[in-house]
This record gives sequence, C-alpha cells and structure tokens, in this order.
Amino acid sequence: MPKRIIIFLLLPLLAGCFDTELVFEDQYKAVVEAYLYVDRDISKINISSMISFGEDSTGGDKITDAQVLLGRSKEEWRYAHDDAIPGTYYLDECPVLVPGDTFRLMVELDDAVLTAETVIPETPATVAMSSSTVYIPKVADMREFRSIEMPDPVELTWNNPGADYYFFNIQNIESYPLPIMPDPPVNSPFAHGGFVFQMVTRPTNNNFYSISVRELTHFGTHRIVVTRVNEEYVYLYNSQDQDTRELNEPYTNIENGLGIFTAFNSDTLYLEVVPVYK
Repeated sequence: MPKRIIIFLLLPLLAGCFDTELVFEDQYKAVVEAYLYVDRDISKINISSMISFGEDSTGGDKITDAQVLLGRSKEEWRYAHDDAIPGTYYLDECPVLVPGDTFRLMVELDDAVLTAETVIPETPATVAMSSSTVYIPKVADMREFRSIEMPDPVELTWNNPGADYYFFNIQNIESYPLPIMPDPPVNSPFAHGGFVFQMVTRPTNNNFYSISVRELTHFGTHRIVVTRVNEEYVYLYNSQDQDTRELNEPYTNIENGLGIFTAFNSDTLYLEVVPVYK
C-alpha cells in the first residue's frame, strides 16, 4: 500500500509566529495521485486542488472537469469522471502493463495542462525466506507470555545488483485471527476478530529484510506482498519525513502541477504463524 499524498500540513498554531502574511505562489495548482499496478486494477486516479497554507486556508476541492489521457507510444486511453466519487477518474478498458514500457499521463484543465511519465518496473527478484512457518507457544496469561522464547526473525533475501528499491506489505489475512498475546480486553483492538495486522515497510535498496516475530500480533496466514518501485515513489516517501517547520512541499513528478504518477510491480509470499499448545 503506497503512502497517500499530503501536499501541506495546516498548522494554525504557527500563524502567531509571523508578523507578516505568508504568501505562496501558484497555491492553487492541481494535485494528481495516479498509480499503475502490474496485474492489478489501474483504472482510477484522483485529482484535487492544492491546500494552501495560511489563516484563510483554501483548496482541497475535488476537480471534476478535467480531461485525462493515459498514453503508451501511439496508444491512448481516455479516463471518464466518476460522478459517484467526485475527483476520481476511471478507465473502461485498462492496458496490459509490460515491464520496461513508458507511460505518459496528461491532465487538461481550463487554464493548465499537466503531464508526467513513468516506467513500469521489472518483475521483483525472487525473494527467499529463511522459514515459511514459525511456531509460537500459545500461553494462558501475561506472566507466561513474558517468559516464552520467541523464534528467530524471518529473513527475506534477494539478488539486487542494481540497488533497486523494494517495500513489503505484510498482512494477516485470517477472517478471525487468534491473538498471540493472551487475554486481551474484550474492547481491545487486539481482541479475537477485532484487528487485522498490517505493516508496510519503508522502501529499501538493500537485498535483505528481517521480520521480527515479536512485531506480529496474531496467528494464522500472513500475506507478504513484495513490491518493486521507481525512484519517484521513493523521493515522495522520503519527503514525507521532513521537519514540519520547514514547510516544504513533498516531491512531485507532475509537470505544471503537484502530486505523483508512478508504477509498481509485485510478487506475493506467505508466512504461517502457528500456535503451539502445551
């Protein structure tokens, strides 16, 4: 699951720190959020106006009258606006995404034309797991839980000579997962059936990643989606970590606008977390 775009954080408490009004140029640019997924639905993108910074904050409105085209070489696909979800555009027919292909996006508004390009990443390298099954004692109380010995981390390794970027989405996919921690309160999110574990990692260009068993909250099947990403997504992700006092805009690869147009290519692994009863 990719990070969602936040163009500005509105910080009203900072208004009193300045003696003069803050002025930002081009504060009404359109914001585009468009992702292409190999082997997944790519039919929708979102377009809205930028949220400006200041006491009379404006923007964030959904843009419903854009003309949107997706192109590859001499092929083109036109998006239609979804009136049921303002600001969302969809394709009736989705192209087949082939690794290495370059796609372009064009958004026509009354007073601007926004453009962007992205390349479909190669299929992720084969990821090896140190174990596809881990066994954890199922105990009755917290005293026992604190004393149990947890299995070693699950090590994920892959060949990455080009230092390409990957991230992992780890999710428990059981309908009613059994909690690892004993006796959670009934109203706790960790209670039986009341919580779905999911963890999305930071993008990494290493060739390994360790899943700490102590981070897992429930027994059962965990789906691990291995995703190869382009650098523009990494730039966007890293720009979200800036100090809010800097008031810088996140990274954008949209010409004449703001936002992101990028592509992902994924593979899937599974990890079983099995309870051991004494």
